[in-house]
Amino acid sequence: MTKQAENEALQSYNVLGAGTNVQGTLNSNGNLRIDGSFEGTLAIEGKLVVGHTGSLKGSVSCAAAEIEGKVKTDKMNVNGLLSLKSTSVVEGEITIQKLYIEQGAVFNGQCNMPQERA
Repeated sequence: MTKQAENEALQSYNVLGAGTNVQGTLNSNGNLRIDGSFEGTLAIEGKLVVGHTGSLKGSVSCAAAEIEGKVKTDKMNVNGLLSLKSTSVVEGEITIQKLYIEQGAVFNGQCNMPQERA
């Protein structure tokens, strides 16, 4: 895959639309937006967006995440920024590098922010 094709793949989104319910394991080299519901295991190399009508239950690994809907996770690993919007409800254990929480967001769980030592 050329560098340009890789960049285009990372900028586009795979979408689970409202009214779509998926269970299982999903792996993606790009980005993913969930406006429906997903239950299972996600491994996303790009950005994960859970829209305000979206819900996610399960294990997650991604480069970055923006949450507007509901997430219930036993383990969520975000290699970069996790952004919790004002409409978000997040429950579970998260491991992140950076965290942004808007007023009105709900987070119940444990947050780990490992520091790399020189």
